[in-house]
Amino acid sequence: MAGRRISVRGTTYRLENQIGHGLHSLVYASRDPRSGRPVAIKIINFLHGSFSVKADTESRRQSYWKELQMLLYLQPLNPYIIRVLNHDHNDRQGIIVMERGETLRDTLIEHVLGGKPLPGATVHLFWTQMVEAIYYMHQLGIVHGDVKPENFIQVGADGSALRLIDMGISFRLPPNVTSRLKTAAGTPDYVSPEMVNSRVGLSSKSKCGYKADIWALGVILFEMAFGYRPLQSLRSNEAKLNFLGKLRRDISIPPHPDKQLRDILKRCLRSNPRRRPGADEVFNHPYVSGRRK
Repeated sequence: MAGRRISVRGTTYRLENQIGHGLHSLVYASRDPRSGRPVAIKIINFLHGSFSVKADTESRRQSYWKELQMLLYLQPLNPYIIRVLNHDHNDRQGIIVMERGETLRDTLIEHVLGGKPLPGATVHLFWTQMVEAIYYMHQLGIVHGDVKPENFIQVGADGSALRLIDMGISFRLPPNVTSRLKTAAGTPDYVSPEMVNSRVGLSSKSKCGYKADIWALGVILFEMAFGYRPLQSLRSNEAKLNFLGKLRRDISIPPHPDKQLRDILKRCLRSNPRRRPGADEVFNHPYVSGRRK
């Protein structure tokens, strides 16, 4: 499909290389023909391989509309949400045109391969924005559910501004409810202990809520500060899920020269979600609030 031109509400984009994919979607790099700014074009295929199967087609449509409506709802309320620049749909597919940038994962890999730790100022700059992104989500009663470096992209001239992407498994919670039973999903390195059943892993109905996002933020801060993830020594996803399912102690935090960073890490990576801080507490922790401009 690369090289093909696609029209979205009267604007024609030329698709470049594929930069991502999902279960039913492909994401291509492109540029806005008017401004020349880089954009990402997500194309969700509505059609199932068999025309006799209607449910799968409908679930794909629902997924497209859920993500699009969530993004459009959040844009004016959360400055760290990826910006939708254009969108359209027909019987065959749904299209979302968004901002484009490198993922935070790309930056982490570059530093690891170069043998250079991420500077403390950069760690703080990025993590503060992540905390604020999740803080605004939780204030609106929304759990992201899949917080990880791949779901933050860097935009702006110097790549210092972060945007949160992929609302595919995000969900709302009613007032005064902090979690709900749902089929757990996510990436094992960033999944919280309460989302894992020690016998059946992530396939069961597990408690997922605000505190799962906080755990994932803690894992990302650990990774940026130390250059590896807490469960990285466990080679398989099965081993990681088994470890989390049986975890009763808090994750051990290595020594770090920044005492405030180490303190908030210890709080975010508490195994018991009841002892883990909420987004408002993290937002107001000295590591975040004490250096906020």
